[in-house]
Amino acid sequence: MRILLIGNFAPPFEEENLHNISFLKKLEDNGHTCTVINIAPAPATDNRFINSPSLFSFVFKMLKHGRRKDVVHVSTKGYLRLGLLNMMFSVLIGTIYRAKTVITINTEFFTVQGQMRSPFGGTQTLHTAFSMANKIICTDKDTYDVASVYMKKSNFELIPSFITIPDELIRSESISLNKLRAMNKTVIFSNVKYPSFIFNIIKELVLDNPFPSDIGIVISISEKPASKLKRVIEEAGKDMLDRIFFIENNDLKAAMLAYSKADTVIRPLTCDGITFFEHFAIYVRKLIKADDTIYSHGGLMLIKEGDIATRCVSIINTVLCDDSGTDPDAALTDSYNKLMRIYEE
Repeated sequence: MRILLIGNFAPPFEEENLHNISFLKKLEDNGHTCTVINIAPAPATDNRFINSPSLFSFVFKMLKHGRRKDVVHVSTKGYLRLGLLNMMFSVLIGTIYRAKTVITINTEFFTVQGQMRSPFGGTQTLHTAFSMANKIICTDKDTYDVASVYMKKSNFELIPSFITIPDELIRSESISLNKLRAMNKTVIFSNVKYPSFIFNIIKELVLDNPFPSDIGIVISISEKPASKLKRVIEEAGKDMLDRIFFIENNDLKAAMLAYSKADTVIRPLTCDGITFFEHFAIYVRKLIKADDTIYSHGGLMLIKEGDIATRCVSIINTVLCDDSGTDPDAALTDSYNKLMRIYEE
């Protein structure tokens, strides 16, 4: 099958682009021929991926690479105007080329922004894309409920996103993050900048040291140079340096391995590779594991109001230490095979 994948495939790596890369690898491993257009502003690290940071560039490359494809699949978090236009043109051009068109709306802010779309532009863009697409996939129930008001529900599917960790990476002994094997649980702070709301929470966490000693802390740094950020955290958390791990934002292998160990992810809000509200909002998600695959298990958005870093640390600690509902539900997993059934319909 010849497949055109469109979405965020560039660093900094978190659930959105790690899912896209995992899905691409599984498709290629199963013999499908894939072309990738990266719509994030940052360039992809894989030279095979076609970068397209502007709408004009995207339309041109979509016209060029959309030909003779069986499936055109665009993935977005759905609240950037550029992302919506990319989605609409993907479906329009894919339909003209007689390909099956699929849209994935990833969870994040769509449940709020989707209900606030301007009737002059935003709503029409969604209606046009959703009405023409063969299938619209939502990665969580809240997004499904909001998105489906734009079109008949028979056109929609609820399929969680996933991250697949390669066996060779899990078995690797060359990455320092293997020290996480000794930890009972791991929390990832992703896309960390200095200063920011998420940095304030990390500093509060390591100063007060509220986590049990068997919980590892991974910090993915999204800026260079990162020496000042590292120095402040290391000085504040000098009593727990043996379980604090730093990784670069463009280190795909380290990000994959960190996610394979993680129970909870804390990061700023993002969409198609762009960070939003980094000074007053973060997103907290639990992860569940089924064999070599990781699925998200709901999310919690924390908004800063005054000096509440301590309270946020308490909430995150509660989320991390809560073991309820962490067993994968068979009805909510097996996402890859569900996607393939859609492709083959």
